[in-house]
Amino acid sequence: MKVNQERIERLIALLSGSLTGIEEKALVAEMQQVPELAEMYDMLKDMSAISGHGSKPIISATQKLSQKLYQDFLKNQASDKLQYGIQLFDSSLLPLPEGIRPASVDTRQLKYRIGELVIELKMYPITVDSVELIGQIEGLDSYEEFSVTVETKKKNQNTSVDKFGLFRFERIAIGKNSLYIMKNDSKEGLIELTL
Repeated sequence: MKVNQERIERLIALLSGSLTGIEEKALVAEMQQVPELAEMYDMLKDMSAISGHGSKPIISATQKLSQKLYQDFLKNQASDKLQYGIQLFDSSLLPLPEGIRPASVDTRQLKYRIGELVIELKMYPITVDSVELIGQIEGLDSYEEFSVTVETKKKNQNTSVDKFGLFRFERIAIGKNSLYIMKNDSKEGLIELTL
C-alpha cells in the first residue's frame, strides 16, 4: 500500500511540475514500462483538470480517490473468478464549498464500475448503526435477470432490479459489507462497501 501511495504522490508531483528533470525522465520511463501507471497518470491528469489545480482539500480528495481506484484496479486484475467494483467517486472525500454548513443528515454517494456496468449508490442514515441504500445499475441489457445481494455480518439481503436498473435496501448495517451484482443467481461482480 505504501508503494502505491508513493507512486501516486510521484504522479501528482509530475502533474504539478515539482519533479527534477532526472526524476521526471525516470518516471516517464517507468510509465512506458508499466501501462497501469500510465493509465493512472491519465486519470489523475483528467481529475486535476476538473478540480481546477487548486486547493489542498481537492488535491487530497483526488489523491485518496486515485489511491482507492488503483487498489480496486489491482484487486480486479488479480481475480479471475469475480469482477471487483472499481470506485470512481465518493462524496465523503470531497470538501464542502466555502460558506456551506454541513447538513444534519449526512448522505453519501458512491459510484463504481464493474466491467461495462456503472453502479451508483446513495446512502441515507436511518439510525446510528444503519443506512438506507438506494442504487442504480446502468448498462444492463435485460433487467429481469439481475438482482443485488448485500452480505453483512448479521444477515444477507436480496432485492431485484427494476426496469430502470434501480434497487433499494431499507436498512443495511454500518460496517464492512459485500454488495454482489447477481445475474440469474450467479455472482457477476462485487463491491466491497465500508459504511
